[in-house]
Amino acid sequence: MKTKSFLVIGGGIIGSAIAREILLRRLGAVTLLEKEKSFGQHASGRNSGVIHSGINQRPGTLKARLCLEGSRQLRQYCREKGVVFKECGTLVVAQNEAEKSVLQALLQMGTEAGVSGLRLIDQTELKEREPSALGIQALLSPTGAVVDSLGLLHAVAREVEQLGGHYVFSEKVIDIRGQEAATENKTYAFDHLINAAGLYSDKVAHMMGAGLGYRIIPFRGEYMAVKDLPIQSMVYQAPDLRYPFLSVHLTREVDGRVLAGPTAALALGRESYQKEIHWQETWEMCRSKQLRKLIGSREFMKLAMHNASLSLWKSSFVREIQKICPSVTANQVSAAQAGIRAQMVDENGRMVNDMMVESAGNATHILNAVSPGMTAGLAFAVHVVDHMQTHGSF
Repeated sequence: MKTKSFLVIGGGIIGSAIAREILLRRLGAVTLLEKEKSFGQHASGRNSGVIHSGINQRPGTLKARLCLEGSRQLRQYCREKGVVFKECGTLVVAQNEAEKSVLQALLQMGTEAGVSGLRLIDQTELKEREPSALGIQALLSPTGAVVDSLGLLHAVAREVEQLGGHYVFSEKVIDIRGQEAATENKTYAFDHLINAAGLYSDKVAHMMGAGLGYRIIPFRGEYMAVKDLPIQSMVYQAPDLRYPFLSVHLTREVDGRVLAGPTAALALGRESYQKEIHWQETWEMCRSKQLRKLIGSREFMKLAMHNASLSLWKSSFVREIQKICPSVTANQVSAAQAGIRAQMVDENGRMVNDMMVESAGNATHILNAVSPGMTAGLAFAVHVVDHMQTHGSF
């Protein structure tokens, strides 16, 4: 019997985790095409390493289930593979009565989703845990953790290679016809294709006639490094639950560095990490009905303008940090990395806020796997391969 060939487009944590799952099940041979020269050039290497506990996910959604299961699997994987991580807990702080209501909503959502150990703490306990943090109440989620995200990706990739998988770098897919994917260098045949292209997942799907009503709208998440701040865990503002963004928060990474961020500024290009304008992509985005309908919302435009101010002016970013830690000054803050959130938007201008997988013929398209994509990654891979075996052409 001929060995089935799987072609994965995208060598980030999602593509690599799916490749690992295929190989663990011995379903066939796997080749991963990565357009960059090395690992982690995009979302998988441009984040703060948060392992989310699941408190921000709506109960009953795929994302809520996979975040919870993925967090458990990921922490166990790190222990087994020696990937550096730290279980430090998450605090969401409230500054007023309205935000206390948000904490109550998060507590209920997290409890219904199955997040363990959640409890509300008062101002006194908050000060004991994080003396620099400001709040009249906080929601404590003890299972929140941080991980060396690039180290995690390398560990999964090593396992993929040990299981017989093959990475090919500097290979950008430019066309897909039938059972062949073409790059600028050569053509790759496949029995089944997995589109895990992240920022370009819509473009790859459209090549195969899938996901035509959806489009990636990129949002730049900028971080600031904050020196001499004795934060020991993760401290979040109460989020606006209407949107999938989590506002600026503070995270102590595994190397001890404290990061503030990310913002969620509309990016003028899918790789506009330095705020550069990619004119062709910007023109295509502005012409899309997805963006036109998205920006038709007054509340969304208010959110967009706020995040644009954080991106443009350091003083605005510092003031945002001071909402959580008033003692922080501009002299403590310096620019750190930026990432791009590959936010899928439907033809009605609605942000897709759940994991989204679409099968079409001999292909499986990961159309939406944004935050907490890394946290959910291993569990999401199980879900995707189950989905492939049920709906795909093998």
